[in-house]
Amino acid sequence: MAWFKSSTLSIALVSAFSYTHVVHADVGNTPVIGGLFNSSEVLKNQIVSSLSYSTRFARDMTLFTIGGMTLEAYLLTLPLDAKTKTKVMGQLADPTYAIPLGYFLYQFYDRYTGIGDDDQFKAYLRTVYDQQALRGFEHTLFTTQDHANEEVSKHSKDQAHQEGLKVDSEFMASMVTVYDALFQVGEWQDMDQLPDHYTYLSKNDNDLALVAKIQPIVVGIMQQTANGMEDGEMKNAVLAIIADNDPKYANKVNNKAQAITISLIDFVRLNVLKAYRQFVYYDEREQRLNDWLQESFDSEPSQVIEFLSSQQNRRFAVQITVDGLQQGLMEGLVDPDKPFIDKAYQEHLTQLKAQPEFSQGQPEHVQDTRFLQILSEQVYKDPHYLPFFKRLYSEYSDSIARVGVSSTPTISVRNLPIIKTGAKVSGDAGTGIPNFHFVDRHEDRAYYFFGNDALQLDRLIQANNVQTMFDRLVHLKTLNCNAQYDWNAHTSYDALVNLGAGETLRDFGEKRCLRELNQRAEVEQQLTKQRQALIDNIKSYQEIPIWDIYTRLTRKWKIEQDLAAFAELDGQGMPDYTLIYNPWPDHFAHFVGPFSDEIIMPTGELNRLDYWISQVETTFHRAGVYDNTLFGMAGDHGLSPVYHTLNPEKVIFEPLQDKLGYPLVVKKISSDEGEGPKITNALNYPSNKTLDVVVASTAGGNFMLDTFNSRSGWQAQPTYQELTEWTPINAPQGKHVDLIAEALGYLDESLDYMAVRNTACNESSCEVRLIANRDGQRHDEVIIKNGDRYFYHSLTGKVQLLGAQTLNPYLPKPDARAFEQFSQLVDKCLHKAQQSDSSTWCTSAEWKELSRFTPRPNSVVELAELYAEERAGTVNLFPKDGVGYNTKVPGRHAGESYLEKDAFIGFWGTPIGEKASPLTIEANGSLAPTLYQYLSGEDVQAGTNGWGYPSLLNKLDIQQ
Repeated sequence: MAWFKSSTLSIALVSAFSYTHVVHADVGNTPVIGGLFNSSEVLKNQIVSSLSYSTRFARDMTLFTIGGMTLEAYLLTLPLDAKTKTKVMGQLADPTYAIPLGYFLYQFYDRYTGIGDDDQFKAYLRTVYDQQALRGFEHTLFTTQDHANEEVSKHSKDQAHQEGLKVDSEFMASMVTVYDALFQVGEWQDMDQLPDHYTYLSKNDNDLALVAKIQPIVVGIMQQTANGMEDGEMKNAVLAIIADNDPKYANKVNNKAQAITISLIDFVRLNVLKAYRQFVYYDEREQRLNDWLQESFDSEPSQVIEFLSSQQNRRFAVQITVDGLQQGLMEGLVDPDKPFIDKAYQEHLTQLKAQPEFSQGQPEHVQDTRFLQILSEQVYKDPHYLPFFKRLYSEYSDSIARVGVSSTPTISVRNLPIIKTGAKVSGDAGTGIPNFHFVDRHEDRAYYFFGNDALQLDRLIQANNVQTMFDRLVHLKTLNCNAQYDWNAHTSYDALVNLGAGETLRDFGEKRCLRELNQRAEVEQQLTKQRQALIDNIKSYQEIPIWDIYTRLTRKWKIEQDLAAFAELDGQGMPDYTLIYNPWPDHFAHFVGPFSDEIIMPTGELNRLDYWISQVETTFHRAGVYDNTLFGMAGDHGLSPVYHTLNPEKVIFEPLQDKLGYPLVVKKISSDEGEGPKITNALNYPSNKTLDVVVASTAGGNFMLDTFNSRSGWQAQPTYQELTEWTPINAPQGKHVDLIAEALGYLDESLDYMAVRNTACNESSCEVRLIANRDGQRHDEVIIKNGDRYFYHSLTGKVQLLGAQTLNPYLPKPDARAFEQFSQLVDKCLHKAQQSDSSTWCTSAEWKELSRFTPRPNSVVELAELYAEERAGTVNLFPKDGVGYNTKVPGRHAGESYLEKDAFIGFWGTPIGEKASPLTIEANGSLAPTLYQYLSGEDVQAGTNGWGYPSLLNKLDIQQ
């Protein structure tokens, strides 16, 4: 599941409107590669380090335009009501009002408009396939007719498809209305220096008064929007929010009108401040760079030559994160000799015939797998099908992990920040986000991130002091295309806006990112010429005899002018670091199935992804910097098809309640996959202290139970033994329930396994108990973590729940040497390890290597670390293959099958050498540290400086 779908934004915005790291200063003096990092060191230590983010910069509004118009002229075009328009126009003379507003509107207008709404990928397909071929490739997301919006609206259960976000004049007018109302109370307008972080709304009196002031305005905007909407679920949702604005509901817990107001205030204020900081940064950086260049040229011209030469040869990195990108599937699609496609199709046929007793139903959408069948029966030769991925696997197979690891549970909101930042979930500087939902017992707050709680993700990351790539690389030029966690990015395309608009306006974010890169590529060509000309002219200047005063003086003036021109243009060149997020392969696979025609056909989402990656590559070629660019890409998880559905909440608690004879207090905090979002009031959320259990589901593949009866207190997570003696609130005195046994009995064969703490857990030690039925027999298995060693054993016989001795049928059979390695690891880790002697236990590296041959990549280690973050639920249920928990759609993840765990991670580009070590099994969290090490020259090691995962750069044979 993409971490946030556009339904929420449509409501909230449209409707409501062992090495220590090397110190940087030393890197520039490192032999061989020192010259590469000279300019980076200057930028970090002598230019960006002196920036003040002063509001005294960037105040010349006469030079500022929005859509080619002055701010005043642009505002006159917006459909503002007369009172608001008069008020806004009357304040434009105040720079503290006009400048933040101008930057904010530029961020949305100039970045998101000016490009046609055509489907660019479809237009491309028409240039390489004739009409007859395209008719053969039709499916629910692609027709040969020009009705793109109708195509994606066919999924009636996906509300977001019916009403996407539109960045139009109505949207901009809503943003201006809210900005104007907020301006008088914006705490940073009067500051001389912009704050380092945005301060989110809290329960203090001033913030509550602000919400009360803004709420009628937001409700008014929503009412206008509702009046123009067609009848349907989306309109009903908006009207329900408006109804909550009735004064008699003013103090209602989780008042939805207030909740939307709070979210919108935070969204607008955050984006106003972010835009303001970005523009101030560019202006101040330009001035500081020019100052340094001029001063260095006066005192030591050779320094300028070294700086410019280093810039000519500097490194670039592109980090691509694709929701739902699975390595085995991609390799199978481009290499017919691999067994993946045959196995996937045979499993599909098997599941279609299966009629398990536990099934409560099937997904409403019937998967169309015509193309999967074709691929399983014949070799498909088509030069226009996945051309980028074919080249990638042909030229860079060694730098693509054969098995990728998505951390458990395999869910976007957990794994996306891991991929983007390289941080782990638990511990200091960890993300603290274990799932798509969790209960924070310290603040008594339940979070569910498919809804307006998605706006809380940045706040949670900020509170944990997670360092993003934009934070670490703030001295370089950075670009964010549609990803979250981008506070310190220098140019940013908002993730929520892309998700809100991108469903109905296909290629919305991709086209805007590509436009940005193409513009920068043109500038980079100019900069390359300017730098070389400056280098040549400064060298020539140094050779002018000292007695030739006139020639030296006139040449000096010309160089100083050229240095100023270079400093002014430099910020517009190619970004040193680019982050690109693409949610679509996951987003649509949920509603059609991961192996459906909509995903794998030439007109499907994966070939669309292939097209856009190729377009991005082309911009780096055009800019002339491709040979210095390292590209890296990771998926946050894979996906698995769903054929049978089950609702554990009903299956467990309804009959258990009847059996016990008294009510159980159960609260569900999530939506079923395929349903709409949830709205939570960030300042007035309900308590969980009167509940027996909180339940939540994720993406069809994970179901969480949170209970609160620990002997250590309400805030502590209960362990296995306590759950076997569970005491519901309404239980008669002295009566207990074995919740584990009851849940297992009701779920029976639908359950892959449940995971629960066998003991209290922390980062260094834990015991996790796995429980499941197999052929009517209960199996209990335990994983013990002690530092970096792990012991896995069964309490009821031989271990079998994790398939640790089973070869993965989706992968080629290992050769004799690899099989011998697997056998030796099985013998060491499972047979020779002794519970009483931890020195005999296998390390995380050994377990990971063993697991690459099995159907569950890195399962032992991932499950042992699941509860290192205390908010990771009490009981985690994972369904068997083909089964979806709490879902209406045929694609799932968050479970523990190979198809879900195997997240793509790979690297490509000219810098990778011919002697790159083959990547066998790697975690997707290694993407960011690898690219960071390439850009910075610093050694990166997991466990230091906020890094949770190791860099793989030393395996890529990088050419200097």
